[in-house]
Amino acid sequence: MPRIEEDEDEGKEQELIEEDNSNIDPLVNSFAEFGTTGDLSTAIATFIEDNCEVFEGADADGEQNLAWTDMHNQFVEMIELHLETFCKEHDTTAEKMFELLAEVNNSEEINQEFVPQVIKLCEYPFFFRNMKEAADIRVNKRKAMDMAESAEDDGSFNISGCYELATELLDAKAINAYYTFTGCPWYFRKILVAAQKRLEDIVIQHEDNTQLIFKYTLQFFGRTSKIYTLDNVQRESENMWGAKVSTCCTQSSSKVRIKVDGPRYARRGYNLNTFGYEDVEGETMVCWRRCIYEDKEDEEPMKDEEGNVIGTTIYFRPASSGGRK
Repeated sequence: MPRIEEDEDEGKEQELIEEDNSNIDPLVNSFAEFGTTGDLSTAIATFIEDNCEVFEGADADGEQNLAWTDMHNQFVEMIELHLETFCKEHDTTAEKMFELLAEVNNSEEINQEFVPQVIKLCEYPFFFRNMKEAADIRVNKRKAMDMAESAEDDGSFNISGCYELATELLDAKAINAYYTFTGCPWYFRKILVAAQKRLEDIVIQHEDNTQLIFKYTLQFFGRTSKIYTLDNVQRESENMWGAKVSTCCTQSSSKVRIKVDGPRYARRGYNLNTFGYEDVEGETMVCWRRCIYEDKEDEEPMKDEEGNVIGTTIYFRPASSGGRK
């Protein structure tokens, strides 16, 4: 299995993505670098960690505390300061930057779901969700660990637990190829490939044949929480870009399957996510596999011209804080 070692992966990741950006404005390239560097992500993570406590148990549909609004304004000011610094360093404006990003989107003929993520960072729903998730994370981890212990006692298939990413097993080439095929623009692929190895605070709460809750933090994109009802019923949800997608989720004796149709796959089949246990060099890990299929579930996943499956395989091992072993 392809691996990327820590001391050499940065250069390799960039080589994989630079090859198809010859017609990209240098400013867009710089913006992608801005998204992959640690300064902005570190500032966001620090702000959330330092201020999230007051959001514990908060309800997005309930009355919004005035202090939350003031805190959101401070959060936006911090992000705008980073963006302003970037624009000054490159002798440009935010308006010009977003115009260039829009041109890249149009030139690659992709869906408008790929709007500049830095805009989403400033929106209140993003802010509220991340503050609440950070405040509730200890409770969620404890619940996941309790569910893992309960499942271990009765011997049922269950992937509940707290996990950490097996970074040494990441395949950056496959990740880049997957996002290329799904229509993700070059500059976001660059961010995603770099951010993928910084998948953190992974929490899975799995109720057998009922529900799977999958939570994680991805650098630059913040905290993500996905709730999948395992009843083979088609439902509408939002992907990480806020675009509407249709999901259908089921569970077998050893796998959770999540079929995702949506804008990116409308003309290219569908995305099948599977979760289950796999033995990797003597170590039992949770495997999250994403592959693109055409029309029939019993067919093999789609492959590129070299015969490689179009998809990603990501492994999680139990974190020191707990998880089913």
